[in-house]
This record gives sequence, structure tokens and C-alpha cells, in this order.
Amino acid sequence: MSEPPTVSVRGLLFPKRGVSATELLLAANVTVAAVLFALLGSSYPYALRAWAGERWIDVHAHGAYGWLLPTLFLHAGPGHLTSNLLALVAAAGAVEFLMGGGWAVALYFLTGLGAAWISYTGHGAPPLSIGASGAIMGLVGCTVSFLIRRRRSFNYAQRWKVWRVYVPLFLLVFLPTLVHADVHAHIGGFACGLALGFFVPPHRRVALLAAVDSLRDEADTEAAAGEEEL
Repeated sequence: MSEPPTVSVRGLLFPKRGVSATELLLAANVTVAAVLFALLGSSYPYALRAWAGERWIDVHAHGAYGWLLPTLFLHAGPGHLTSNLLALVAAAGAVEFLMGGGWAVALYFLTGLGAAWISYTGHGAPPLSIGASGAIMGLVGCTVSFLIRRRRSFNYAQRWKVWRVYVPLFLLVFLPTLVHADVHAHIGGFACGLALGFFVPPHRRVALLAAVDSLRDEADTEAAAGEEEL
């Protein structure tokens, strides 16, 4: 019987060959931000807000919903960009590891557009929601519902890591994003992700890695040793 392949999160997110979905999303956000920062300079925040206000009118008056798409790659400023990129590494990385790179990109767009739409309808006034935060929260929501839906597919070690490492990490990273933010977009993206995560199939690596349960084997060994001492 062949041993399941060893798959590291680092190797998945930053492969030696090719480009991962997480890297692709990071590059897209950084490229758009760098171009806009270079072109607009210190007037960036004012120009961005004016643009978002005008585009809200276009959507409202002319049904130009295509303007919701570029908002998935916009950020209020360098600080906002930095925090979003850090969150994106964790959220996209989780989805890519559990569901695959194709789903990571698809869910980024689906939940991001859902978040932008909910923000637009929830506000009822300009501007459009700015930032990738809605899409990132969508990836988090998808991860949460996926873990709930597929919990029986994980071995003891994987379940231990989820509840003692990944869930606390998500809370530490994402709860602060609800402060001074577009709550409609964040909650909307999270809700869209929750709904979609119940239907997305797991990547085959989940089953392969579940075949090896080092923590359970260690626990069984310790239990057997304890019985022998008795």
C-alpha cells in the first residue's frame, strides 16, 4: 500500500513551480493598487471616493452592475491594502488547501460580487463598497461551512488543528475587520460564503491526508503503554 503524499500548506500556497490561486489573487490586488497609487499619488483616497460615488449612480440609474466587479480589487489606502492582503493569504489559502485553487478563485469572485450587491442594496446611497474585504469574508464563510459540512471526512489530527489552531486564528484575524468597516459587505460576503461552502466538494488531498492520522496513532500508543504499566 502506497503512502499518501505529504502536502504542506507552504508548498501549496507558494509552489516552486507554477502560480497558486492564492498568489494569483495577491498579485491581482497588489498590481491594481500599485498602478492606482502611482497614477493618483496623494489624491488617491479622494479620487477613489469620487469614483465610487459616481459608479453607484451608474448602477442605480442605468443598471450598470458591471461596475461592481472592479470593487473587488480596490482598497481605501496602503493600510487597508496591507490588512486585506494578510487576511487574503489566510482565507484564500484555507480554501485552496481544502477545495482547490479553481474554487478559491471562483469563490473570491462569487462571494465578492455578492458582498458588493448586498452592500449596494443595503446602503441605498453612494458610494459603492470599496475593498476586497467582502470577498475575503466570503472565503472565510465558505471555509467555516465547509468544515462543518465535511467534518466527518477529517481525521483526528485534522479536527484537532481546525478547532485549536485555525478557528482561533480566523477569529483573531477577522473580528477586527468588522470595526470601522462596511458591515453590509462583510456580513454579506460571509453569508454568501456560508451558503456556498455547504456544496463545494473537497479536494482529493483531504481524503489522502486523512488516511494518515499521526495524533490518533500517538494517542493509541500512549493508551496501550498505559495499559501495559497497569
